[in-house]
Amino acid sequence: MAKKLSIVGQQAAPKIDRRALRAKHFRGRASVITLGCAKNQVDSEVMAGVLKGRGYEMVSDVEEAEVAVVNTCGFLESSIQESLKCIRDVAALKKGGKLRRLVVAGCLVNRMGQELRETLPDVDSYLSIDDILKVGDAVGSGFETILDDAARPYFLYDDTMPRCVSTGSYTAYVKVSEGCNRPCTFCIIPKIRGAMRSRTLQSVVQEVETLGAHGVREVNLVAQDLTSYGSDIQESDLTQLLRALNDTQAVPWIRLLYAYPVGTTEELLRTVGELPNVCDYFDIPLQHSSEAVLRAMKRPIGKFAARKMVEFIHKVVPQMAIRTTFIVGFPGETEEDVRDLEQFVGEGHFMNVGVFTYSREAGTPSFGYEGQIAEEEKAERRERVMLAQQRALEKTLAPFVGQTLEVLVEGVHPESDQLLVSRSRFQAPEVDGTVIINRVKGKNIPESGTLGRVEVTQVAGYDLIGTYLSDTRAPHNADVIELNIGPSVAAG
Repeated sequence: MAKKLSIVGQQAAPKIDRRALRAKHFRGRASVITLGCAKNQVDSEVMAGVLKGRGYEMVSDVEEAEVAVVNTCGFLESSIQESLKCIRDVAALKKGGKLRRLVVAGCLVNRMGQELRETLPDVDSYLSIDDILKVGDAVGSGFETILDDAARPYFLYDDTMPRCVSTGSYTAYVKVSEGCNRPCTFCIIPKIRGAMRSRTLQSVVQEVETLGAHGVREVNLVAQDLTSYGSDIQESDLTQLLRALNDTQAVPWIRLLYAYPVGTTEELLRTVGELPNVCDYFDIPLQHSSEAVLRAMKRPIGKFAARKMVEFIHKVVPQMAIRTTFIVGFPGETEEDVRDLEQFVGEGHFMNVGVFTYSREAGTPSFGYEGQIAEEEKAERRERVMLAQQRALEKTLAPFVGQTLEVLVEGVHPESDQLLVSRSRFQAPEVDGTVIINRVKGKNIPESGTLGRVEVTQVAGYDLIGTYLSDTRAPHNADVIELNIGPSVAAG
């Protein structure tokens, strides 16, 4: 079977013969705007693949497009407002720009349905997350989702579907399952995306092999509940999947994003630690350290409580870099709970931490809980926990000075064309710190997607700074290209 997946990125975008396109099946320019998480991004890339197959030229600038798709996020009230603003901004282009068709897709459609139709008259068509393969019809004839839970088809992406990867030619997200069965009282995702359903092991392996054949160097496995992968189809589990992916040698870096405490077994951790192509990186949102708060959230407690989980991970794989997220301001959270979380974070267990304020979401059990906390207080608590992480990270990163790290070069730094930006194995794209390159040993500047090594010379906030060793066999006195680090970056 010929693969339909195509790579469109920084180095892989093919030259377009516009005359041939117009002569054959060119339908215009289309732009897909993604809001929300990496799982949403995969959905957007599938829709872009469908549109490209229909004859549309994909463009990143929506102002140059005749057709636009806004793939929305509806997870939190803040993301709802961001999605609504984006839709209205794009809709304005129908009056003063080239735009002639606007499709709204994704989580917000599943969550708000008819309400969107009543408040956004300039939208031509709506697509739920289960109908994204029909985006070609939606931008043309005006196909529109009929939201009927009883007849819901429950879409599941697989390797046979068209996809235009938008993350560059060297990195990609691969969604291994859809939906979630967990009962977290703050989360609306199970209602939006449905019950968990896993792809087959063969489908995931085939996709990763195709990505690797197109030059992708890093694959980030994503799911709402990664550690439950395969439990619904009883065909394989995450450990077996990792071994199968490692055996293919298709990509040198494989990373896990969004594990769940239940399912984080000793076998899984040892597998991550032993397989050379799997990064020693574990993203496990613990959400809090207080067992009282975790109980109210309906998160795992007992042997899966936060402190015990961290101790367990580092006992099995001492070198594991742990990323986690916490929620502050959950209903009923006390000052003692916040101090406990501050202390826990300040102990330096984590390489990367995200802290979010609780969002009161209609349709979730915690919406009606007593003890709701004011927004100002939530923000103050978040700042305290983030400060604890910043202080702890200084000590965590300091030992890397003088070490040599394997890095994936991403290109010119967004704040200075005199710097390069890269990431180590313990830094995921978009959400973690980076390794900034301010000097290159040798005469060749590494291109985006190059795997190389950097000698770390200093710490700058959440980032590391160092010299790229373009050839580890070069003599010590090899030429050095100064890239001149700027003060804004050095300040972190």
